[in-house]
Parts: sequence; C-alpha cells; structure tokens
Amino acid sequence: MSYVCGHNRERHFPAEINIHFPGMGGLDKPSVWVFPRLKVCLDCGLTQFQMAETQLTQLTEGEFTPEAKSMAA
Repeated sequence: MSYVCGHNRERHFPAEINIHFPGMGGLDKPSVWVFPRLKVCLDCGLTQFQMAETQLTQLTEGEFTPEAKSMAA
C-alpha cells in the first residue's frame, strides 16, 4: 500500500503510536505500541509509516468481534 500525493515537501519524524483493537471486545486486549518513523507531506498532511513484523503479528493475531469488523470497514 503506497500513496503518493504529488507534492514533494516530505519530512521524517520519530513517533510513538498506541494502536487499540476496535469494538467492545478490544477493551480486553492489550494495545500494540509501535515506534515508527513517520514520513509526512508538509503540503497536504499525508502520513505514512511501516511497522515491524513483530508488531504486525500482534495485530493480526488479535481476534475481532463481529461489531469490531463492521467498525473497521
């Protein structure tokens, strides 16, 4: 998944992001912390980052409730 906004004023920033699982079922699951480098377009605000495989695995192993699936779509 790669998006290009067409602008060329990009800058990288360190970040910390706490990802929560959606829905009521997500309240009982631990959140996933990621510490990516953000690539931010200073013209339009489009922001991209890549997560480590360990953190991606934590997200894919979390089970979604039917309510959470509809909220994520």
